[in-house]
Amino acid sequence: MKYVGILIMAGAVIGGGFLAADRWKERLKILLLFRQMIFYLKGQILYSNATLPEALSEVGKRFADGREGMDKEPGLFFLRVFRRMEEESGTPFFTIWKDEVGKLPAEFPMDKTDRQNLFALGENLGYADRDMQERTLLFYLEQTDDSIRFLKKEMETRTKLYRCLGMAAGLFLMVVMA
Repeated sequence: MKYVGILIMAGAVIGGGFLAADRWKERLKILLLFRQMIFYLKGQILYSNATLPEALSEVGKRFADGREGMDKEPGLFFLRVFRRMEEESGTPFFTIWKDEVGKLPAEFPMDKTDRQNLFALGENLGYADRDMQERTLLFYLEQTDDSIRFLKKEMETRTKLYRCLGMAAGLFLMVVMA
């Protein structure tokens, strides 16, 4: 019975290493999704001449339909912002945006920098003319591209590191406890 407990504990530690490695992949996937959404938002505003609420609604619907779990959350985020803009027409856009960014789930795979970039996007997006909105979207895309490049560069090394550390800690636990 003692050895079964040791094996379970070691398996949990090893699993923790694999979960930490997968968190990097999830973050990259979400950043790529937000990047796609912002390109689509830019197209809606600049080329379809949609208002910001219309553009948010269209992007939200397109990226929420047919997705599940955390992949659906960015689309739902845009839809929530759109709904609140419709319901609270006197409330400044940035206030609504900031509140909704704050309501993203704690387990949502974005780090502090990613959330700050998302805050900054909403801060400058809602009040300006089309040219300023385009520059704001392009600036956010630059920041996101920088984060994506960093993640791609570091991801392979870090995922190997986390997995190896998890396995080493699990084996160490087995040796010490046995």
